[in-house]
Amino acid sequence: MLTTPLGALPYPQPTDTADIPAHLRSLAQAVDGRTVLRFDDDADRTAKVTSPQAGMVAWLAKPGLLTLHNGSGWVSVHSPTDTGWLPLTPASGYVTGITGSAAHPPAQYRKIDNRVHLRGWISHGTAATVIPRNTTLLTLPAGCRPASAASFAAVCQEATTANYNEHGTTRLEITTGGLVKNLGQHTVAGYTHIGLPDNAFFFLD
Repeated sequence: MLTTPLGALPYPQPTDTADIPAHLRSLAQAVDGRTVLRFDDDADRTAKVTSPQAGMVAWLAKPGLLTLHNGSGWVSVHSPTDTGWLPLTPASGYVTGITGSAAHPPAQYRKIDNRVHLRGWISHGTAATVIPRNTTLLTLPAGCRPASAASFAAVCQEATTANYNEHGTTRLEITTGGLVKNLGQHTVAGYTHIGLPDNAFFFLD
């Protein structure tokens, strides 16, 4: 039995023993590891591919990732650039988080490819002091600023109410220069803490 010049796939010759099932099996086995293999997850792939070869490609349904064996191990075909969560520095007169409240963590950002995510809280640096409208709360670092202004609705809390029960909303704007500004109207007494929306992100382009 000879093989193809590029993929080394077997094919029978007239002089080979006539055994169609055996010839088809040889071809199927040769092709099997060269297609895009599909598995539930990493553990499923490991259990079924006991002798991986360089160049094998496998799709993992969880977490939805295309992987490639490079001869040393499995690697993702695309590894997103992910900074992880990093702290944000508040503007003068402000602090991140809410002092004494672990449920209100400090403000952070995370850049994944061309997306920037925000989370955490910003508070006035002086206790029980209202955050004025049209105030810059912080500036995002270079490389994490939108190409056009982005806006989000954000949760507010008022510190003078017991257990931080007084809630409201405000509008945050992120400028192309990275300024995160409070543009919402505050109510009667105003709010002293603003929460960055955990489920919101913006694209850099």
